[in-house]
Amino acid sequence: MKIIGISGTLVGSKTKIVTEFLLNEVKHQYPEYEVELVDLKNFSLDFCDGRPITQYNEYTQVLISKMEKADGYILGTTIMHGSIPGILKNLFDLIPPTILEGKPIALAANGGNPEHAQAIEKHLKPITDYLKMKNVANYVFATSKDFNLQNEIDNPEIQEQIRNLAKEYGELLISAAN
Repeated sequence: MKIIGISGTLVGSKTKIVTEFLLNEVKHQYPEYEVELVDLKNFSLDFCDGRPITQYNEYTQVLISKMEKADGYILGTTIMHGSIPGILKNLFDLIPPTILEGKPIALAANGGNPEHAQAIEKHLKPITDYLKMKNVANYVFATSKDFNLQNEIDNPEIQEQIRNLAKEYGELLISAAN
């Protein structure tokens, strides 16, 4: 199984840290899975304007190809102004829905205050539901208080939530494969 972890923001570093922690936990619990982290900061994606995929730049084509070859996804995002970043919405717009349909996804996010967690339910899950992805029932949401001065997740509750989410995600992958 090939799992792509997406750090879906251009801002800050905590999203990548949460995404990587979850991706590494999946790899720890399911060592047979192949995992890869995709940080959108490293991709100069074209803006979605309806062109055929072959007419977008190389970065965009490479990322869409990676997404197509994956069996599932871990998506990390920051929540800004009560919603997901534009770069992440653009990624969803670029990818043909048939690539994502039926594939499992686990969601993790971070934001400035606990109320931002609502954006997962009100913005992100409706997108993944529309794309007919298989969402893990639970998700992880972290705030700045969950990180230490070295920018490591040091809240044991968040670490436990990530371990549990990794387990649930692995189980969903297994059931989706059968």
